[in-house]
Amino acid sequence: MIFDQQNMYMDNSLTSNVIANVGGGDAADPLFLVITAQTALTGSGTITAALETSDSENFSAKTVVATYTLAASKKGILVAAKLPYGMKAFSRLTVTGASGGKLTAGLTETVPNWPG
Repeated sequence: MIFDQQNMYMDNSLTSNVIANVGGGDAADPLFLVITAQTALTGSGTITAALETSDSENFSAKTVVATYTLAASKKGILVAAKLPYGMKAFSRLTVTGASGGKLTAGLTETVPNWPG
């Protein structure tokens, strides 16, 4: 699995970058969204990652196209899913419920088929 730096939401952090979807819209064969934990997440309650998309880079109006529950106290691949349809010009990943830990998240063409 290879991440392109321009297709990464997070690189060993819990703060998302905004990814520009050049031209906007959906691909015929969408990329995979992969979220991995190098350091296990901690938090109280459910930890979630919401994939948000918007026509503006400042996300003044946004749409949540998918929400993923992230396992606490686990390292490795937490999410490996094809991007859902409904993507606009910009996207970001917002993690809620986590008080600690570090994630790497991004878009990639392939995902390893072995356990994380």
